[in-house]
Amino acid sequence: MTLPYEDDLTDAGTLSVHASEAKAVDWNGRRALKLVDGLALMSGLEARDVSIEVWIGAEGLAYPGVVFRAADVSNFELVYAVPHVSGLWDAVQYDPVFHGSNTWQLYHGPSYQQEALVPTGEWFRLRVDARGDRAAITVGEQPPLIVGRLTRGRRAGLAGIWTFKPAYFSHLRISPCSQLPEAPWEPPPTTEGVIDEWFLEGFGVMSCEPGGVLNVNRYLPVMVGEVRLTRQFEALSRGELELRLGFSDELSLELDGEVIWEGGNTFAGFADYEARGYAYAGKHAIRTTVSTGVHRLTARLKVTEPFGWGLIVVVKGQEVRWLPAALG
Repeated sequence: MTLPYEDDLTDAGTLSVHASEAKAVDWNGRRALKLVDGLALMSGLEARDVSIEVWIGAEGLAYPGVVFRAADVSNFELVYAVPHVSGLWDAVQYDPVFHGSNTWQLYHGPSYQQEALVPTGEWFRLRVDARGDRAAITVGEQPPLIVGRLTRGRRAGLAGIWTFKPAYFSHLRISPCSQLPEAPWEPPPTTEGVIDEWFLEGFGVMSCEPGGVLNVNRYLPVMVGEVRLTRQFEALSRGELELRLGFSDELSLELDGEVIWEGGNTFAGFADYEARGYAYAGKHAIRTTVSTGVHRLTARLKVTEPFGWGLIVVVKGQEVRWLPAALG
């Protein structure tokens, strides 16, 4: 296949389908593909800098969107619009997939989400323009969400469509992207005192994302279940430390082998921002006193749902010197 490319999505021969259901139907005046819980990739079409447009419809709760730069069916860039939260802050979502796991609980906020009006029961157009390490996601004629750093890099890959819960797709068009829409972009905030690397025994150093969140999904599949991350530091004098942390999904935090905090943070519905289960620094705060000398901080992190597996820890208060992460 070459670009530009158009597909009405009703011929299974042009698609590589990985979903619980995919069939041609008539919906709301159009011939369309009904897709349920999975993705369909355009066979034989690999590209890096692309513009993708598709018409989408949903009858209720659904997360329909567009896949691009897919390395395989478990690793790809993903964006979608969410009709059942129309008008809220997360109606448009950038949600990169690593090792088969969505990561929206780690990638949230103005850099990765945007308010939009997304209709239920009627067609709307979703457009993605991706060039270099940036992308613009547009619903209809509304202002685009600008993603200033695509987390999976600049490699070329397959393009296609994706949904969780039933959705309808029609009139896909893929063309080269020569320019992104002009729009402001708000980078993730950088917090002073954030731990930017951790050590995992048997694996090595895990580096955090630019905003300070450790995306464990980037390194390991969720089937691993649990990791024990460590980092040593030297306290230059005796005093109080404050640790501001966020995580997903279950965390036990130890200082020198003693548990100082443990708890859980998972998706709890659509009631408000806190119910989503986002990982962000300051969702929890711990204060503890440390003596002069070297100490080891240990994070035992468990995954219980496929929405992002990771943590962020910010250390305030007493002056400390972090030892190289490779020392564990």
